[in-house]
Amino acid sequence: MTTLQHSRSVRRLATRTVVGVVGAGAAVALAVPAQSAALPDLSSLPNSSAELNLPDLINRLPDLIAPKAPPAANGKSSCTAVIQIGDSTSVNADSASLPGADATAGAQYRRVGAATTTVDALAGRAIVGGPGTDAADAVAARTAAGERGCWVIAMGVNDAGAIATGGESADQRIDRIMSKLTGQPVLWPTIASSNPKDQAFGSTSMTAFNDALKRATTRYPNLAVYDWAAAARPEMFAGDGIHYTAAATAERNKRFADALATAYPAGSGSTPTVKLVG
Repeated sequence: MTTLQHSRSVRRLATRTVVGVVGAGAAVALAVPAQSAALPDLSSLPNSSAELNLPDLINRLPDLIAPKAPPAANGKSSCTAVIQIGDSTSVNADSASLPGADATAGAQYRRVGAATTTVDALAGRAIVGGPGTDAADAVAARTAAGERGCWVIAMGVNDAGAIATGGESADQRIDRIMSKLTGQPVLWPTIASSNPKDQAFGSTSMTAFNDALKRATTRYPNLAVYDWAAAARPEMFAGDGIHYTAAATAERNKRFADALATAYPAGSGSTPTVKLVG
């Protein structure tokens, strides 16, 4: 068999595999909000068999076929109580300085159905190892006090910076949070930055943490990930490339609420109907 014939053979196998998975997804879609199903674009795969082998192809299939539903613009969520745990990027999420009273995180979560909302945010906070109360400790304290609801974990930026310099892995940090929220719905937005001066907080660190978040959805049935990083644009960031402008914070609040309604729509339970939103 020539190199070209071998490459075509692998591509035919990939196409048959993808069709089978998409077909299975279509059957599941009867029980959840309908989504358009299209074959993945395989044009980016290399043509040479020297560059492509079956194990590599199998590893790449989830990225090629994973459905990513956009946040529902006017959806309602099953979440009647929302607790957002955040770092300095969430400190102003409920601030009166935002453009309009309906722009706050609380107002946006109420828009999609929440009766009660809490934003617990602290500058410099990390999941573990940050100043003040770590996010893992904040979650532990709230659950010990009997708080239950839908959790939005807007964390990871400071952790990504620490990991880049040799700290505890992203998977371990994510496990610290998720192990405390068994049976409760969790939405965890991906993290982003825009050319910060300290490249420990650069795109490479952000992407590594986000990849760990997506992996975690296979370990935790109550976890949905919203791809905020795909929506964040350079002009949304303040001068440091990490924090957001007031207008961007307002948009982020809206998108978080819409993503919550997409992952946990009215009538759903603790298992998200969509694992990867965005």
